[in-house]
Amino acid sequence: MPAAETTAASGRPDAPSSVRRLLAPSKIRFWGLLVPIHLVAFAALYFGTFALLERAYTEAATTAARFQLDEAVREMPLLSTAEVAAAGADNPHTFARTLAANQPIGLRLYRRDGTPLGSANLSPDRAEQERVRAFLADPSARAETWIETDAQARQWVRGLVRLDAGVSCSRCHVAGSTRGAAAMRIDFTEPLAEIHRAMRWRIGWLLGAWVTLIAGVAIFVQWTVRRSAARLGEELAATASGGTAALAAHAPLPLDPVAAEVHRGLRELLSRQRQREADVAVRLARVDQLASLGQLAAGLAHEIKNPLAGIQGALEVLRDESNDGETVRIYEEMLAELKRVNVILYRLLESGRPAPLRLARTDLGRLLEETSELLRPSLRRQRVELGTESAAGLPALEIDPAKIRQVLVNLIQNAAEAMQERGGRIVVRASGFPAEAAVVVAVEDDGPGIAPDQLASVFEPFFTTKFTGTGLGLAISKSLVEQHGGRIEVTSEVGKGTVFLVILPELSTPAPTSDSATRAS
Repeated sequence: MPAAETTAASGRPDAPSSVRRLLAPSKIRFWGLLVPIHLVAFAALYFGTFALLERAYTEAATTAARFQLDEAVREMPLLSTAEVAAAGADNPHTFARTLAANQPIGLRLYRRDGTPLGSANLSPDRAEQERVRAFLADPSARAETWIETDAQARQWVRGLVRLDAGVSCSRCHVAGSTRGAAAMRIDFTEPLAEIHRAMRWRIGWLLGAWVTLIAGVAIFVQWTVRRSAARLGEELAATASGGTAALAAHAPLPLDPVAAEVHRGLRELLSRQRQREADVAVRLARVDQLASLGQLAAGLAHEIKNPLAGIQGALEVLRDESNDGETVRIYEEMLAELKRVNVILYRLLESGRPAPLRLARTDLGRLLEETSELLRPSLRRQRVELGTESAAGLPALEIDPAKIRQVLVNLIQNAAEAMQERGGRIVVRASGFPAEAAVVVAVEDDGPGIAPDQLASVFEPFFTTKFTGTGLGLAISKSLVEQHGGRIEVTSEVGKGTVFLVILPELSTPAPTSDSATRAS
């Protein structure tokens, strides 16, 4: 077996392909953006935290040194009168003992003139003496503590405080008077270095844990994104092939809320798309079926018309030759039924091969009134009242008047037939529709209405709820309106009536309307 086949059979990718995946442009861009951002964040956090902790440790050290200096001054020992006489001294203070006891903090005592007190072995610090003199010369100066770095880069905690005479000093000094100053000098180099080492170690571990966490999260996010992309690819492929059942078989992905919502929306979009495709396929099949049926019906109607014409002529001859009134009546009924068959055949021919439009500039208000005048006599016999209302300023329409008159007649007759048992009122209204640059003709009745489950089928060919209906009137009306670039809609409520809306596109220039804006029977 060749090497390439062996690798494929084992399922392990070769090294070059792994390297190519690792060095893919998308990954390089991702890590090239992620790593610098986090390095800057890590550096800012590290140095910021280090500076804050160093400042906190330094302030704590200076505060502790200040307490030590104050404590040393407060506990400065004094000799009693007997001890002073026995020692032959002229001063009750034991400066040498005080300085020796506080040698760890580098205690130094100064007179009011800035000269050192106590042991003569202490080397004078000229800079400190000048600072002490300035400190004592300013009555408003307060005790202070600070950090100082010398020429050898050693760090010292320095402090300066006044020596004021207390109550115990009243036998020699005025209570509250300043007698001098005390200074301290603590080497803080080693403790601060130890603090720095501990801080670096702990902050290093903290940042290392953070880097590990961020890297783990980034890798997990990349893995999740790749898995989501693969899942979406599978679902797209399943949708394209019609396998909608496979979409719900996958377990939910561990995504953040936003990504999960996007993923859920895409899944729903794919399902809806597949459902729409299925609906479109069903509708196309229905359209093909209806088209074939229409062509077949038109062909049959054409073939049937000629024999019917012969039958009709023969019946008319027999009717004219008969002298029997009952026989004549039967012939008349037969001819009436033949006329109804001819109407059905005409509609079949029209639905199968619609005639081309003969467009003309038409005043819609006048067309409504003329159509209504033709229908009112027959509607009165059915106890149906017909009214028309035309809005002022209706634009002229480029329509086929005969076709639109046929649409109006179909809609009005349908409404009248729905109310033939108890009568009612039909109103035909024409108004502008500026939002769509169109004109709307509404045919409204107060009849029994259309059931909701039948409303979606009223424009389908051969759909009817009447015993003598053909089911072609509304289908032909819809076809004629769509030939004009318009559309027809219907709304209905059972027990309250039905409204058909015929929406026709208008011309850009308006034309004068009929002389009456509102007419009613």
